[in-house]
Amino acid sequence: MFEVVVPLYLIVISLCVFSYLQHHALSASIKQIAKDIEDRLNGDVKVPVSFLDELKDEMGDLVHETIQNLQPPNAADHVMGALAQMIQMRTMQKFGMVAPSLNAPVEDENV
Repeated sequence: MFEVVVPLYLIVISLCVFSYLQHHALSASIKQIAKDIEDRLNGDVKVPVSFLDELKDEMGDLVHETIQNLQPPNAADHVMGALAQMIQMRTMQKFGMVAPSLNAPVEDENV
């Protein structure tokens, strides 16, 4: 029995030491990466002017294109909106989810 226990004990101890060393190396690596990121965030960020000009032009084009494609609602839009509201009201009545009347007094369930 002693011949079986000692090698297993040595293997377990070896794995514990190996995992401790790997954990220490990983921890040091993560701390170094965190320090590098913190240094970059605290330092001056240098963005090329051409990039900012290009970004400004693209945003301007996007806004201009969006505004150019806007159209006022027509009669069909208003009819579809009214129809959707009626369908929603009927569905809510069907499932018993009708909102209380605005003139009805508010009842407190805790009383």
